[in-house]
Amino acid sequence: MASKLEQIEGNIYQLETSRESLLRQLAEVDKRLEVERAQYAQLRNELVPIHSLPNELLAFVFADAHALLRANPFLVETSRVCLRWRQVILHTPLLWNTLVMTVTSGFKGNVAAQEYLKAHLRRSNDAFLDMIVYADTEDPTDLSLFFDTITPHAARWRRLSIEMRCADINMVRPHFANLDAPKLRHLSFNVCGTPEGRSFMSPRAPYPTISPQIFLNGLPELSVLRLANASISNLHPQSTSIQTLHIGGWESAYFTWVQLKSLLESLPQLQNLSLHDVCVRHNTRDPLDQPSPIHLPELRSIRVHKPFTPMDRILPLLTVPKLEGVSLYDMEYFDCTEIPSVKHLLLQASAFDELHFEHLFAAFPNVEDLTVDGDAYQLYEAALNQLPKHPWRTLRRLTVHELTATDVVAFALLVLKRKQAGVPLTTVRLDKKSRHVLRVKGKLDLLTEHVDVVPYDEMEVWPPGRGYDDPHDLV
Repeated sequence: MASKLEQIEGNIYQLETSRESLLRQLAEVDKRLEVERAQYAQLRNELVPIHSLPNELLAFVFADAHALLRANPFLVETSRVCLRWRQVILHTPLLWNTLVMTVTSGFKGNVAAQEYLKAHLRRSNDAFLDMIVYADTEDPTDLSLFFDTITPHAARWRRLSIEMRCADINMVRPHFANLDAPKLRHLSFNVCGTPEGRSFMSPRAPYPTISPQIFLNGLPELSVLRLANASISNLHPQSTSIQTLHIGGWESAYFTWVQLKSLLESLPQLQNLSLHDVCVRHNTRDPLDQPSPIHLPELRSIRVHKPFTPMDRILPLLTVPKLEGVSLYDMEYFDCTEIPSVKHLLLQASAFDELHFEHLFAAFPNVEDLTVDGDAYQLYEAALNQLPKHPWRTLRRLTVHELTATDVVAFALLVLKRKQAGVPLTTVRLDKKSRHVLRVKGKLDLLTEHVDVVPYDEMEVWPPGRGYDDPHDLV
């Protein structure tokens, strides 16, 4: 019996040894198979048409897709497709020079978020930086760490847009006070609230100052500036090269006329002005005591959105000899003295009645290009009621968004009446909804017989020719 056990024990040992040898061989085969499969996949990838693209063109495709999709994981996921794509993505700075980021509460302890930020800054190398940031944290340590991370790269900033839900201005300002940003062209600050808060019933107070407090060494290339809410009077940069100015009013404060005049006239190259929910007080109760005019000799376009102060208290006091474009958003009434230079007029979410349309006709008699939406439903009746005078005799292009079914007849009649009177429209641009409503009402074919009807579903960009996305736009 003992010899039998020894024999079986020897057999087991030999079998286990053989098994271990076979497993080692199998592991080696698996490794070789993995290598061969990887090489095979790589060679097959090289036969795919897109693999024949040079690295420069491939990088351009990635950049275009990244900008279009606006998805943070796009670059990471695409870099996993193959080794070549990963190398192209990691070594193309222009794929990393646009940072869209939300700084959440607890950023100081969020290693992943910090590494994401540092990766963009590192991989963008020496390329210019476009940064779009929303700070959804009130913790000053989070904000300080974020600012400390990005400010060493200020020399590369091209566009910087920062929106903060709530921030201590006295903590924010020192981070930007003495920075040098020679390439910065677009700067946007919107501080929606401050820690000290404000009672809903508290009266507005004048802004404490309009003098520069940040970038005190100057911004020689700055052309676009937006200051909104608590940023006004607290985060003004030192620059006289600004061509486009966005002002977003704060419910806690108002401009004195002297402050507004000082701010606007300090910008000799100002061409585009946007006023959002702005409150301006003349500091006088005497209606005969008119403030001194604000001279804006280069201003070409003005946009007004939901003004707290009526425009008849502001626009007539602007000296604007070159003003060509006026955009009015979310307004209930309008009145202004005549500005004959205006050729382009946009009305959006502004349900004027007939009287205020008459004021528009009188204020801007030489309009050539008009854009309206469904809220301007009384425009067509107001214009027809002026017959045979025909307001806006120079009008040649009309763009309509969201035409309603009840306005179809008046709209079509206005187009036909203008043609009969010898002041025809040359082009009518219609969005998808407007074309559908006209088609259902049987008027679309009729219009095409008398005017060039062009499908147009794009929203107007302000200022015209901006050329890039501005996600922090207040309108």
